[in-house]
Amino acid sequence: MSDAFDLLLTGGTVLNPATKLNQKLDVGVTGDRITAMQAYLPRDSAKKALDVAGCYITPGLIDFHVHSYWGVNPYGCKLDSLCLATGVTTTMDAGSSGPVNFLGFRKLVYEQSKTRMLGFIALAQHGVLNTPGELLNLGFADSEGAAETVGNNRDIGVGIKLRLHKKSIGENSREALRLALKAGEATRTPIMVHVGDTAIGMDEIAETLRPGDIITHCYTPQRPSIIDNAGKVLPEVRRAKERGVIFDVGHAGGHFDFTLVERAMGDGVLPDIISSDLHSRLAQPGFGVVGDLPTTMTKFLQLGLSLEQIIANCTVNAARAVGWHDRIASLEVGREADMAVLQLIDEPTKLRDSVGGERLHQQRIAARWTIRAGEVFQGRG
Repeated sequence: MSDAFDLLLTGGTVLNPATKLNQKLDVGVTGDRITAMQAYLPRDSAKKALDVAGCYITPGLIDFHVHSYWGVNPYGCKLDSLCLATGVTTTMDAGSSGPVNFLGFRKLVYEQSKTRMLGFIALAQHGVLNTPGELLNLGFADSEGAAETVGNNRDIGVGIKLRLHKKSIGENSREALRLALKAGEATRTPIMVHVGDTAIGMDEIAETLRPGDIITHCYTPQRPSIIDNAGKVLPEVRRAKERGVIFDVGHAGGHFDFTLVERAMGDGVLPDIISSDLHSRLAQPGFGVVGDLPTTMTKFLQLGLSLEQIIANCTVNAARAVGWHDRIASLEVGREADMAVLQLIDEPTKLRDSVGGERLHQQRIAARWTIRAGEVFQGRG
């Protein structure tokens, strides 16, 4: 049985939330596809074998909120090598490009990266900006153009992005939200709405969004937040959660507060998706308090989520939010071989939030290897 596989992962536990599988299995890969998942596959049946004993084999992680349009957008940064060292095989760029420059995102980022880099397209023609804000002048909002861009790029365009904080939009929030929803309706895709320091209330935003739309930075401490002054989840936010609005962490440098997260989760609003919001303006080195996606995931271990819940947030939940769950985020024979080999390392780990809070946890999630379309990349552990 010589060289039946190009790659063999042996001795690990397959953790696949999409099929509710948590079992010790070997995984065989031929070319860019998973071709076997069995309790035992002989090592001499593969050209290359990795002993992953003590590790979890999961679908490749999805970082649902990043800014990867480096060299063009002020928030963009080079993320390909970091992703492949941290178990991430797919990212969603959160509006770094708009209708007038999405072709550049395709050519310069998507086509040049080994990581699968998909994108939400900004309502603003040119994508998100720092100074001045991209929609302080509402003339730059292009609902029809954003919808057309998604429609013409279904292979990588996954939805519409809108930032509602005052710095980027001024007093144009309601009309911009209407225009973003119009584009989402036209394309039958979700809109991702950035919250935190908004001119309109979280109650109004939550009530306006459709099932499947996404609130990113859902645990931001910037007011108005999803909780009231008594630390309780707003009733409009609870209703939004119940009817299927998606809550995405979008950590970033200013949108994560341990205490607020605990209160919101304790009052029933758990995250649907865990993401980093890595971008160029985070303090260096190491992307400041965020670090990377596994560091962000580790914070939710400390906050009480199970590893299975966390992996679901970063795989099948994220894929389902943009309608990609039939293509990625599951380990099954015949699927593309996108995998993360993760290990729970027992060591005291200091975790930081965006408001100066620190927590100590006795374990951390580390990526040992990343497999993208059958190709192996060493993790930074």
